[in-house]
Amino acid sequence: MFDRKKRFEQRIALNFLPLVQQDFSFFVYRKQIGVGSENPNRERHNGVRRYRLPQNLALQTSDYVDCDVSFSKIEGFEKVKIYAHTNIHLTKFLLMEALQKKCREHLSKQDYLVGTKFRNTISFVLAKTDVGDETVWLEPYFLKETGKFGFLVGFHFKVKEGIPLNRKILQYSLSIGSDGRENKNYYVDIFKKIKKFISKYHSQLFPFEIGDGVAITISWPMQDVRSEQLDTKLYIFSNEKKDVSQFQGIRKHGPLVPVRDDSLICFMYRPEDKPLSYELYHALKGDKYATFPGMDAMFSFSFGNEHVTGLPLNGYDSQCIDAAIKQLLLVSGDRPVLPLILFPWSRMERTTEGEDCYYRIKHQFLANRLPTQFVSLQRIRGRDGLKWSVANIALAVFGKLGGKPWKLSPKHERCLIIGIGQAHRKDGDKISRYFAYSVLSDSSGLYDSIRILSKSENKEHYLDGLTVKIKEVIAEFSDRFDKFVVHTPFKLKKDEITAITSALDAVQSNKTVVVLKFNEKSKFFGFALGNNSKVPYESSCVALGGKEYLVWFEGLQYHNPTVKRRIARPMHIAFVYSSKELEHADEISYLQDAINLSGANWRGFNAKTLPISVYYAKLIAEYIGHFDRLGLPEIDIEDLPPWFL
Repeated sequence: MFDRKKRFEQRIALNFLPLVQQDFSFFVYRKQIGVGSENPNRERHNGVRRYRLPQNLALQTSDYVDCDVSFSKIEGFEKVKIYAHTNIHLTKFLLMEALQKKCREHLSKQDYLVGTKFRNTISFVLAKTDVGDETVWLEPYFLKETGKFGFLVGFHFKVKEGIPLNRKILQYSLSIGSDGRENKNYYVDIFKKIKKFISKYHSQLFPFEIGDGVAITISWPMQDVRSEQLDTKLYIFSNEKKDVSQFQGIRKHGPLVPVRDDSLICFMYRPEDKPLSYELYHALKGDKYATFPGMDAMFSFSFGNEHVTGLPLNGYDSQCIDAAIKQLLLVSGDRPVLPLILFPWSRMERTTEGEDCYYRIKHQFLANRLPTQFVSLQRIRGRDGLKWSVANIALAVFGKLGGKPWKLSPKHERCLIIGIGQAHRKDGDKISRYFAYSVLSDSSGLYDSIRILSKSENKEHYLDGLTVKIKEVIAEFSDRFDKFVVHTPFKLKKDEITAITSALDAVQSNKTVVVLKFNEKSKFFGFALGNNSKVPYESSCVALGGKEYLVWFEGLQYHNPTVKRRIARPMHIAFVYSSKELEHADEISYLQDAINLSGANWRGFNAKTLPISVYYAKLIAEYIGHFDRLGLPEIDIEDLPPWFL
C-alpha cells in the first residue's frame, strides 16, 4: 500500500537548469526616455531594446524609468552597471545573446537553430533523420518560486517542411513506441534526450562569458523541488455512494441520474451493414465481452425492444440523411432519442471525404436538436472488435440521452465553473469573425449548458458583447452560486481576458470570482527522478511562483505505480484574476476542483487529462470550426444534452 506520508515528500525535477552563478553584474549602455515615447519594451533598431531601469542606480529605492538599452557603445548613451535582479527581462535577454554568441563561435550553423520572436529559444540538433531533426531547446528563464535564473530545457522533433504526419514522425516525436503503440516510456525517453544533449553540447556551450570577466555555467543534474500532493478524485454515484473508480463505482452503485424511462436508441445503418449493427447491439447489451456487462447492469437502462429500434439508411448524402431524420422524428415522437450511426470512415484513418461527411451529418442532426453517436465499421470489424471501446461508447450514449453517470466530491460548494471557448473564423492570419461561448458546470462536474457569449465580425463589438454576456451569466446564476470560477484556454488574448475581468469587477462584493488560465502544451515539464519511469504521481503539483503551478492530471497510481500507457504532459495553470486576496491554501483548493473536473469527463472512463471546462470547450470549438469550414449554417447549440461527447 502506498504510504500517504511519502506522497508529500515526493521530489520533482523541473525541466530547469539553474545557473551556478546567481548574483552577477554586467554593463550596458542606456539612454533614459521621456514619458510617452513610442515602442516600449520592444526591439527598436541596431540591437537597441527598451527596458525599465532605476533612474538612480545608486539608490535601491529609486523609481524605474523607460530606457533604451544596448550592449554596444552608442553615442549619447551612458555606460552603467546592472545587477542580475535589476530587470529580470533584461538579464534573460543578456543570457540569450551570450549563448547565441557562444554558438556562433563554437558550433556549425547546422548544429543549432535560433527560435522565433514568439519563443526565445535555441534548438540544438541531436540527430538528423529522413523526416526531420531531433532537437533539444534552451530558453532563458527566471523561476520565481526559487528566485533563480537558468535555462528551461525540452525535447522537440522538428519535422521537415512538406512531410505529412506519419508513423515515423510519431515515433521520433516519442508519441508512440517502436511497436507502434502508445509510448509508455515517454518521460524516460525525454529525460534521455536531455542527457544526450548535455553529453554532446555542454562542454562546447558552457561556461560562456557575459562581460566583465563573468563566466556563466549551468547546474547538472537537474535539481528537484518540493511538490504538493492534491487529493485523489472521489466519485459520487446513485444514493450518494462513493468510489475512487468511475467504472467500478457505477457498476456497483448505478448512475447518479438515470435517463428517462421512455428514452430511445435508434441504430442507423446501410442494409449491407445490418450484421455489424447486431454486433454492436449485443456488445452494448453485454452479451459479447467480459469488459462490459451491459447497459442495464451499468446504467440501469434495459436494452430490449422498448428502448431500442433500427432504421436503415439508403446512403450518407444530405437527401438520404434528411429523409432518415424525418422518419426518426416520426418514430420517436416526444421521446428522447439518440441516433447511433454505423459509419464507414474511421477517425483514426482520416480522409477528407470521410471527415467532411462526418461533420455534415453531425450538423444535420444537430440542426434538428438531435445529438448523435457514431461508431466506425472498422472499429466493429477490428481484431478485438469492440472489446476495449464498448464501455466508452455506452458512456457517451448514456450522457447524450441526458443521463448523469457520476459527479465528484468538490472542494467548493455552490460554485459555478465557467469554461470559456473560442471558435474564431480566420482568413489567412486575419480573424474575420469572433466567436466565444461558455461551457457551464458546477464544481462537482455536473454539466449544465452551453451559452453563446459573443459573436461579431467587429472586434470591439465582440469584446463589448463578451463583457455584457459574462455579467448576464453570473446574474442568472447568482441565486444558486456564491463562487464563480472562470477557466480559460491559453490562447485567449489579453484584450479578451480584460473584457472578461471588467465584467467580473462589477460582480457584487459578497461573491467570490476567480479566473484560471490553462495550458496543456506549455514549455514546462518535470520528472520524478526517484521513479524508474520518471513519471510523478497523479495529482502532483509544483509551484512555479507568481501564482503559477504545474499540475499532473495524469500520473502514476498510488495503488499500482506501473505505467500502462503514455502519461500526458503536466498542465500549466495560472491564476490571472481574483476578486479577493487568495492565500496559497485557497489556490490549492481551486486547483483541486480543476483536478476533480478532469474526472467528470463523460466521454470515456479513463479520459482525465483536462478539466471538462477546458476539454468540452475545445471539442465544441473543433466542431464549430469544421461546420464553418464546410459553409454550413449556424445552429443553436444551447440547451442540448452534451452532444459533443
